[in-house]
Amino acid sequence: MYLRFVLTATATAALVVGSATVGDAAVLSSTPVSSSHADDGTVYASVLVGSRLFVGGSFTSIDGTRRVRLAALDAATGRLDTSFRADVDGEVRSLASDGRTLFIGGKFTLVNGVARKNLAAVNASTGAVVGSFNPAPSGMVRGLAYSGGKVFFGGGFTKVGATAVNYLAAADAATGAVNRAFPSADAPVNVVKAVGANVWIGGDFTHIGSATRSRVAAVTTSGGVLGYQTTVGGPVDDLAVDSAGVFLAVGGGVATGNSLSKTTSTGVRVWQVFTDGDVQAVEVVGGTVYAGGHFGFLCGSPASGCTKSAKKSFVADAGGTTPNARAWATFNSPLGVWDLTAAGTNLYALGVFTTVNGKSAPRLARFRG
Repeated sequence: MYLRFVLTATATAALVVGSATVGDAAVLSSTPVSSSHADDGTVYASVLVGSRLFVGGSFTSIDGTRRVRLAALDAATGRLDTSFRADVDGEVRSLASDGRTLFIGGKFTLVNGVARKNLAAVNASTGAVVGSFNPAPSGMVRGLAYSGGKVFFGGGFTKVGATAVNYLAAADAATGAVNRAFPSADAPVNVVKAVGANVWIGGDFTHIGSATRSRVAAVTTSGGVLGYQTTVGGPVDDLAVDSAGVFLAVGGGVATGNSLSKTTSTGVRVWQVFTDGDVQAVEVVGGTVYAGGHFGFLCGSPASGCTKSAKKSFVADAGGTTPNARAWATFNSPLGVWDLTAAGTNLYALGVFTTVNGKSAPRLARFRG
């Protein structure tokens, strides 16, 4: 039996909570299959590059093999690729690639012993530091993307090198030179993703350049702010752009945020699913949206009705006007899932958990159909 809650919004928004039924979009098995695992710390970020999945975080080893905050996995099997090594002396929070070079963002000062402040580039095959790329933002880089010879990055910085740049920037991917024409933000940025010819940005800002944009925006790779606008109740921690719509993972508190929203390509809200904790990760696979975070329940309204158990993850239907939100895999850690990435027939969940559905899967879990 479904329970339907009608939510107040600028456009129609509804949460349908229930169990999977005939007609639901296909959902991957919630039981993880074999893969490598991180032995300590947290896995925060990942990026698929060809046949390998690079992962970054605060860990210091994978399956007992020393890999300090950055590692490569075989994307098909989830097993550690021992041919790549690039040790980082601080947290890795974001990753991007052009296919040959791996760009690393976070809060660090050294990569393979080479001085690099919070943003670096390494050879994706060998891990060797690329010497010409060294923008040196002043604070943590939480969002990172590559497109058309440029690296787009956002976070908590107010300078890039000696140049005053607030929270959002673009740099030449070869030289690291800052693109002064690209707009900044007026508050921290949490996620940056390149989708086609555009760059999508989420965070806690109210402006991108001079344009009013509340916590989410889309810009061209040359820096023109696009018309997409919507309203969410807290900082955007992650986003996914799909032919079915734009999906926003939101945190910030039970009273205002903590939700997954679907909007149209122009920003009109289609539906919204509230949770009792931050939604930190979102990925679309086929017709299904996967959401992860540190919540424990789905809620009927922002501040009440949190009665449907969903321990750190849930799924929803990407198409249509109602989500049919329902619990998926159960992750045991309070802080839960920090990243979700599709890789071929696999979906990877990364975070600080140690079991999934009661099965040992420390900090990295691989799912298949």
